Amino acid sequence: MAVDSMADLYPVPFPDDAPTANLEKISLYKLLNDDEDEGQRLFKVCKETGFFYLDMMDHPKGKQMWEDACTACRAGQDVLPRVPMQEKKLYKAPAGVRVLDQGYQTGAVKDNGQPRDSEMFMLMQWIQVPQSGMFGDDRSAFRLPSWLAQHEGRFKAAMKTGNTVANIVLSVLERELQLPQGAFTSLHRLADSSGDFLRVLRYPGSDTAEKVDPLRFPAHKDAVSVAILFTWLGGLQIVEPRAAPAGVVTVPEDSWRWVKPLAGCAVVNLGDAMEVFTNGMLKSGLHRVIKAPGQQRVHDKYSVLIVARPENQTAMKAFKSPMIPEDSPEQAQAEVFTSIQWGNNKIKALQDVIDKIQSERRGKSDKLERSW
Repeated sequence: MAVDSMADLYPVPFPDDAPTANLEKISLYKLLNDDEDEGQRLFKVCKETGFFYLDMMDHPKGKQMWEDACTACRAGQDVLPRVPMQEKKLYKAPAGVRVLDQGYQTGAVKDNGQPRDSEMFMLMQWIQVPQSGMFGDDRSAFRLPSWLAQHEGRFKAAMKTGNTVANIVLSVLERELQLPQGAFTSLHRLADSSGDFLRVLRYPGSDTAEKVDPLRFPAHKDAVSVAILFTWLGGLQIVEPRAAPAGVVTVPEDSWRWVKPLAGCAVVNLGDAMEVFTNGMLKSGLHRVIKAPGQQRVHDKYSVLIVARPENQTAMKAFKSPMIPEDSPEQAQAEVFTSIQWGNNKIKALQDVIDKIQSERRGKSDKLERSW
């Protein structure tokens, strides 16, 4: 298999003076071969920050996912700068608050039809391809727009390999948590309705003198189980665990650390679902995305994100295991939501934070055009 190096997406090096997060690099090869030490390393990381690099180049399954993510990125390069904004905006998410698993979205738009900075969301535009629409039993209601339909095969390939890799991680965590085989993986099957999605993102380059506004999209945690990110320029930031209390919060600016992209590696993070399932034993990491550092900022940045979420009717409560803390009396009496209800609530809460930020910035005219 000829693996795309994506060399053109590394136009300038990551700056040496940017403070970076010290993430562990986990071997997919070792995880697949039931390496006990590697499984324990993964478990330790997931109990501390929930963020790690996953080496995709040391096993054929990883190489295939890297190649599939690269082809999805190439599709984004083909259509996002070229297709007219009016046409892209016709690909809308379904009405109502959802888990953001379908549709096109952007913020303010320049006079030339290209996206520009938005106050409500970071400057970005994304394609989201819902997993259940691509692989579910009833595809009658799902149709990609013509400008994306030509790349459907690429998206399906990336989502299939992404689901495989996510379940490799989940299977190791099952074992380390002393849960029955399939406790997590049976909730993340490819064809189940779950809100899994593939997202292709484009962040147009900007002047290095432009002020970075970290509140375009606030720091947050993901309403997912596992997120697998492929990116080639900087922008993702995380904080040290001691600087990231629970919830969507403001943390000191000097606590943020860049996640440096590594060739051949995905950046993987656990989402809030894994915190729920383990009563806080596993951690969902607070993070944000801002403009790339240094001279990388002037170049267009592309990312491909593939996520796994629990099947829609999954009860969002902690599993029983000697490794997982028992519920408190308050938790035992709390309402238990299904995964789809829980995900909707999480998205609405984040939207409320964004609305509050915007309301506090009276006089600003740039506004995100919501698609949910």
